[in-house]
Amino acid sequence: MKNFSSKGIRFSGDSIKSCVGFIDLVDSTKSTITMDGLDCIRRYYSTFINSVSDLVKSSNGKVVKNIGDCLLFYFPKTSNNKNENAFREVIEYALAVLNRRFSINDELAKQHLPPFNFRISIDYGVVDLALVGDYSQIDLFGSTLNLCSKINSSSLSIPNEIIIGDNFYRVLKSFSSIDKDYNFSNNGEYQITETIGYPTYNLQMKRSSLSFITINNDTSSYPNAQSNTFIFENSLVDNNYYTSNENGLCSNSKNNNKRVILVDDEQDILFTYRAFLKDYNYEITSFTDPLKALNYIRNNNNFNDLLVILDIRMKNLNGFQLYQQIKAINPTIKILFVTALDILDELLSIVPGISKDQIMRKPVDKKIFTNTVKKLVN
Repeated sequence: MKNFSSKGIRFSGDSIKSCVGFIDLVDSTKSTITMDGLDCIRRYYSTFINSVSDLVKSSNGKVVKNIGDCLLFYFPKTSNNKNENAFREVIEYALAVLNRRFSINDELAKQHLPPFNFRISIDYGVVDLALVGDYSQIDLFGSTLNLCSKINSSSLSIPNEIIIGDNFYRVLKSFSSIDKDYNFSNNGEYQITETIGYPTYNLQMKRSSLSFITINNDTSSYPNAQSNTFIFENSLVDNNYYTSNENGLCSNSKNNNKRVILVDDEQDILFTYRAFLKDYNYEITSFTDPLKALNYIRNNNNFNDLLVILDIRMKNLNGFQLYQQIKAINPTIKILFVTALDILDELLSIVPGISKDQIMRKPVDKKIFTNTVKKLVN
């Protein structure tokens, strides 16, 4: 193919097969529009770009460019689709990004900046190479890239989950050890045309393999880490105080006598609640999945000084259903509903044993929230 250049871009005529991915910062425009001054905005975006880029490099990947609040990256070693270690590095990178998010959000909270939420999409296929600028930098083009980008920006992309395309899925399933270590759940099809759909999958590590993920430091975000490990699954982590347990959940363990369980399918909200309560002597465990919260409560033997804070509108199991099942386990467990719904009177009439003090409207006021929690726990 003949090379040509236009406005600083020169297509090389070369193409490779490679894993490519996008990491998008969710709702960054909404977050930055309320920030006070350009310095806060610069710190916010530079923290995102630098933290994600560092992890790409440490996983033998390369950042191609940032497009506003989105980073494009690829992994050259995956050009050989028989190189299992190269493909495992891609997965470890995506998991490490989600893992690192908790410590970054803790630092952002100290600077009064909003937390990060990521959309991560990864796929595999042929990409065309081009040289840009002074022809010393590589850029990528092609249908694989376009499709991965569209998946990232579509409703199929779930914040803080790893969504992969069908081509990448097929390569990963060809490695028996990777198939053994990870779950691939159907995430729906991206409609390329009215009649052609492209399957996508949600990638998660299996529970039996979670014991080697750690969030202690930058280098130990990978399964090869040799330091003490802490495991998590759909729970938020307070980096100052956390312990591992048999359920694969992280919790704050300042004081085992006073316990708070947070259940809300919005991770931002859980992060806010934990930030509000971090200076109190509570053991805090957080769940985005109400079914996992229910199983965790069932496996407890001690229900003294236990408060469960519930959202009402949640997938799989709504707050009313969760409340009934928790009370069936042990009626002494204290409950606090926190909801955006204006249904105080309805709640009082349909939920037996609930008082006005056990219902709070979103968005919550920090002082009222902490005082209510203190009163109910004690």
